[in-house]
Amino acid sequence: MDLSADSLLPDPSAGTDLKIKIIGVGGAGSNVVDGLNLNDFGGVELAVMNTDVQALTNSKVTEKLVIGRSITRGLGAGGEVEIGKQAAESDRAAITTMIGDSDLLILVVGLGGGTGSPAAAVVAELAAKTQALVLVFATMPFSFEGARRAKIAEDSIGELRQLAHGLITLPNDVLLQEGEEDTTVVNAFAVADKWISRGVNSLCAMLLKTGLINQDLGALRSVFHDYGGKTIFGTGMASGSDYVLQALDDLFMCPLMHQGDRPKQLDRILVNVIGGVDLGIAKLNEIMAQVSKRIGSRDDIVFGAVIDETRRESLEICILAKTSMGLGATAGAAMQKTADVVKHVLEGGLGLETEISRDDTPQRPVHRSKLRSKKENATDQDEFMFIDTDAQRGYFDKTDRNEYNGEDLDVPTFLRRGIKIKIK
Repeated sequence: MDLSADSLLPDPSAGTDLKIKIIGVGGAGSNVVDGLNLNDFGGVELAVMNTDVQALTNSKVTEKLVIGRSITRGLGAGGEVEIGKQAAESDRAAITTMIGDSDLLILVVGLGGGTGSPAAAVVAELAAKTQALVLVFATMPFSFEGARRAKIAEDSIGELRQLAHGLITLPNDVLLQEGEEDTTVVNAFAVADKWISRGVNSLCAMLLKTGLINQDLGALRSVFHDYGGKTIFGTGMASGSDYVLQALDDLFMCPLMHQGDRPKQLDRILVNVIGGVDLGIAKLNEIMAQVSKRIGSRDDIVFGAVIDETRRESLEICILAKTSMGLGATAGAAMQKTADVVKHVLEGGLGLETEISRDDTPQRPVHRSKLRSKKENATDQDEFMFIDTDAQRGYFDKTDRNEYNGEDLDVPTFLRRGIKIKIK
C-alpha cells in the first residue's frame, strides 16, 4: 500500500488535457470517494487523506496520504479539531504535492469531526495558491450527533466558503427526508454519498464527454469565478415514457433546492442534462423553459447536454448555481454604506454629507448646517449606536444568527435594506 503523497500520473489514453482530481478528506470524505464509480472517465484521479492509517488501509483508492503521523501516530484525531489542524499543517508540503497541477479540484469532506473539518480548509487554502478551480462537497452532521459536531461544522463552513470557489453543503437531516422511517443507520449515512456521486458524475460527464451541447472548464469558471457566496446544488432523475416531466418534478422537489438559506435570485446557473439518443432539441427546449421559469437568475443560464448511448427514455438533470455574496453584492454594499453614513451624521460629520439611498447612484449632497440645526433640537439618539459591528447583537451575540432567504434578521431592517432615514 502506498501511503506517500506522490501524485498519480494522468492516464495517457485520456482524450483530454483537462486534469480533474477528487480528494476525500477525513474518514467520511474518504468513504464517499471510495464509493465513486468513475470508470467512464479515465482522466479523473482519485485520492484520499486521513490521520487514521487503518481507515486508509481499507480504502480501494490507490493514492493515499497519512497526514500528521508524527502527531497522531496514525491513530486518528479522536474528534479533536486542534489535533486535526496540527496534523494537516504538519504535512502542507505533502498535501501540495497531492494537489499537483489540477485544473479542477473537487474536495469531499464530512464536517463535524476532528480531521475532515480542519484539514479541508488547509487543502483549500493550498489549492487557492494554484490555478485550480476548487469545489467542495461537504456533508453536515445529523442533529442526533450533538451540538458540538454541529458547531464544528458551522465554523468550518464559514472558513471553507472563503477559500473555495464553490461550497456545496449537504445536510444529512434534510436528505434523510426522502427515506423511510425504518431506514437503517448505515443507509442513512449513505444518502449524502449518493447525492455527491450524482453531482460528481454530472460534472465529469459535462467536461469530459462529447455532448449535444458541449461545455468546458471555462463555462464552469464563469459560474464559479470568485470566492465566497453561496452555492446551490440539486439533481433530478427519471426514466420511462414521461421521463422529461418526471425528471423536472424530481429536480424541483430535490430537498437541497429548498434549504432555508437559498437566495431568491441567483447570479448565474449551470444546468447539465444527461440523456439518451432519444433526447431531442424539443425536449431540451422544454427542460430549459421550465428551469428558467422556476429558478431565477440575475445573469444567464449556462447549459450543457450530454448524450449517453446506453440510455433510453432516461434523463438526469443537474443544477449548480452561485451567488457572489450571502445578501448579494448590492444589498451588502447598501448595508455598509447606510451604516457608515448614519454613524457619520450622528457623530457630527464635517462638510457635505451624502443623502442615504437604496442604490449606489450619486445623491444630492446635504450641507451639514441643514442637519446640525435639526440634530441640535433632537433628543438623545444614542440608541442608534447599535450600528457598530461589535454591538449589533448585544445579549444575543452567543446565539446563532437568525437568517432567512439570505438576509441576516439580526441586522436592523433599515440597514439590511438600505432604507433612507430622515434626520429630524
